[in-house]
Amino acid sequence: MTGSGSLPVHQTRLIFATLAVVILCQIWLIFAKAINWDEFLHFGQVYELQAGQLGSSIQTLPTRLFSWATDVSDDIISQIQAIRLVMLACAVLAAAAVVALARRLVRFEIALLSGLVFLTAGFVFTNAFTYRTDPVAAAALMWALYVFASGQLNWKRVALTGLLVGFAGALTIKSIFYLPCFAAFAWLRWTEKGEGRLRRFLEFCSVGLVAMLCFALLVGLHGAGLPASEAQGSNVQRSLGNFLRFFEFQKIRYVFAQAAFAPVVTAGLIALPFVARNMSSRTIIMLLGLCGPLLCILFYRNTFPYFFTFLLPPICVAIAPVLERAVTRYGQVPVIGFALLGPIFLLTQEPWGTLERQRATIDEVERLYPEPTPYLSYSGYMPHYPRQFPSLISGVGLRRYWEQRSGQIAEDIEAGRIAFVIATGDALDAIYASDEPTPFLPERDIAALRTNYLQHSDTIYLLGREICPAAQVQDVLIVRSGPWSLDGGSLTIDGRRIGDGATVRLEAGVRQIGYTEGTCLKLWGLDHVPQLPEGFPGGPIAGSF
Repeated sequence: MTGSGSLPVHQTRLIFATLAVVILCQIWLIFAKAINWDEFLHFGQVYELQAGQLGSSIQTLPTRLFSWATDVSDDIISQIQAIRLVMLACAVLAAAAVVALARRLVRFEIALLSGLVFLTAGFVFTNAFTYRTDPVAAAALMWALYVFASGQLNWKRVALTGLLVGFAGALTIKSIFYLPCFAAFAWLRWTEKGEGRLRRFLEFCSVGLVAMLCFALLVGLHGAGLPASEAQGSNVQRSLGNFLRFFEFQKIRYVFAQAAFAPVVTAGLIALPFVARNMSSRTIIMLLGLCGPLLCILFYRNTFPYFFTFLLPPICVAIAPVLERAVTRYGQVPVIGFALLGPIFLLTQEPWGTLERQRATIDEVERLYPEPTPYLSYSGYMPHYPRQFPSLISGVGLRRYWEQRSGQIAEDIEAGRIAFVIATGDALDAIYASDEPTPFLPERDIAALRTNYLQHSDTIYLLGREICPAAQVQDVLIVRSGPWSLDGGSLTIDGRRIGDGATVRLEAGVRQIGYTEGTCLKLWGLDHVPQLPEGFPGGPIAGSF
């Protein structure tokens, strides 16, 4: 079914003009919107690859594709922004595929409107350019779907479809969510007249074979350069176990928020059964297949805002007939206006200024620790520095930590292996927000984190001890050998008098400290007493979605 007729030229220009404004706004956001924790996490894997420490080839192929970004600039934020430009280009390619596929259902202008609805669909507007596999995989899968569905299915199209699907699968295993889309178009191909069933069967098998070979080749070549680790089958099994949770709906709040921020998509899905009831059975099967990826909401736990850039392209194709009906009845301007409501609202909610705090935090850590030094954080906020315990990134990781490594954080602290902490995320925020017990980490870890680190900024905690007056000599554990600097007064360490501001080398172990009166002092694990640069911005550094 292909719509006929044409909108006035000025209305076609309105869609193009709106698309241009939306894309320009997203380019501006690339350089104005804070980096979110997931981007820091995945960009940290690029540095792990370069350091020979990346442990799995499953879903880490982007580390190869974007390793060039570390040479773009010495500034970490600029490196991630360079990748963001590529991500946005991929999202625009996915939108172009939406337009191309929608032409099977509606005239060009409405298909173009479908692409606009995708790029403005709530979280897609603010996450289409973020560093994730989602924009790249969506572009590859949507164009694979177009190649598979359009024109005469010859062996070149079979090979190209398989290569694109295999590439997307190597990027992310959730590419399987597009299976209903391909199944629907395969059925349409199967029921076409004029082609032998055996030929069709061989073509479909060949697509799967090429996809599997491409997947195996890419993952194998990528993994060949990685250090030996657990079997890849175990990695896949663990990934599936972590992120497939039937009917648990752990991140369902983002699904509801997306539905609210993308009113045109939501209304389109609600109206689609009514609009489609008079269509042919072949068109209805196509629409059902395109909407099939929505079923993943029932079992996929990682429905974070970035996920909708991956999920929504086929859905925006499916609602094209509803858009055509809406434009016919209400006109084009109201539809475009409703599509822009979500982006406008999200722009008003963006915590502006966070990017500057992120950059300042990275610069300050680099000033204090010029050489990469191990640290602890919820995500890889210092991607080029080795981060201890990546499992702190999620509830799944925290649960595994309790089960397998409980108390290891305290052991690493006491062994001097963690120089500083960047306090973001529920677990670390709760530890430093108050002295109350928290449920996120074992008591031993909490005690070690609170005892052995001093607050330097709102989010940076440096290795150090607070020394308060006591009538007797205190036994104080120094967890790391090296220079320690005194801040706030004088005291004795192992009988040796240390003046305010002085730096002394201490060996790791229990030191006897004498300090009988006055206010509490700070003993920093640095070769100087740290002072924040003038004008250092205060506030959180966690970027929003």
